[in-house]
Parts: sequence; structure tokens; C-alpha cells
Amino acid sequence: MMPPLSLSEYLDLLKQRYQLNYNVEINKLIQDVNVDIFALSVIEHYRNVISKKIQIDRYEEREIILVKGYESFVKGGEVNDFFRFLTRAAQELVIPSLDIMSHLIDGIIVSAQGFSQEAISAAQKYKYSRTFFLGIKGWCDIRLLLVDLKNSTVFCNAKGKEIVQVYSFTQRQEVVKNNK
Repeated sequence: MMPPLSLSEYLDLLKQRYQLNYNVEINKLIQDVNVDIFALSVIEHYRNVISKKIQIDRYEEREIILVKGYESFVKGGEVNDFFRFLTRAAQELVIPSLDIMSHLIDGIIVSAQGFSQEAISAAQKYKYSRTFFLGIKGWCDIRLLLVDLKNSTVFCNAKGKEIVQVYSFTQRQEVVKNNK
């Protein structure tokens, strides 16, 4: 059995993975919180007629990834602080617009020593979804993941189920979704 990855090894692995499709910044300060990894992807969709220069409509999808790592055991208070940070960050980073259809914010906490049961329960209940001007100016959802390096498990909120497989470990390791 392989030993678990260290926090720095896992963060480096994420950074390398993100650099393929995202603009990545390391140790970025957002809302007075230093995140270990900030990644942004903007995908533009459009329909055209006759040539690519004549566009019928156009919209963007944006995905923002905020990764915060902890060497220590993470308790409920730290996870709740991260929730508040994600909510404030969404207000700063999300730009309601007719040209932007959706914003997805992936909030990821990585812990080298694991999470308390209180932190896991709070994360699984966390929910953030907002529409702007009845959806005409887009919407925003937050997907939350807790990555436990010590026990090789991943916990997520309901929206996080969409991406939990991306952060899971090798096939020998278990992915836990909502303790089921």
C-alpha cells in the first residue's frame, strides 16, 4: 500500500492538472484570504451563420477554482470560515451579465490530517446557488469538496458530486459521498 500524498505533493498535482485548461495563480489573496491555488476557465460558446464572423448569439461559462490547504486537522469552525469566504468571493468574482451564462465556483479544502465529523456534516449541508435577473444575466453555483489526504477520502456537498471523481484518489482508494 502506497503512503498518502503530502499536502505539497497533492497541491502540486492539482496545479499541474489545472494548468492544462485553466489560468492558474498560486498563493492569491482574495477577500483577505490567501488561497493556495486560484484557477479560472472561461469557455465561450457561439452560434454563427454563413461564416464565423456573423454570430447569432454568444455566451460564456466560467469556472473558478479556489483551493485552500491545511497541514493540520480541520474542525467545523475552519470549514464555516471557508463557507463565509466562498460566499464573499462569489460576490466579488461573479459578474452578472447577458454575455455570461453561468459561474461555477469550486471551493476545495485539502487537509493532510483529516476533518472532524462536524466539519464533514457542515460541508455536506452547504448550499449556495444564485440566479441573476431571473437567470437572464446568468447564475452561480458553488461546489464544495473536502479532500482528506490522511484517509484518502473526498467529501462533498450536493453540487460537488458533479466533480468528486476528478479529485478522488487511485482506484485502490475510496471516495465517500455524503457518508454513503
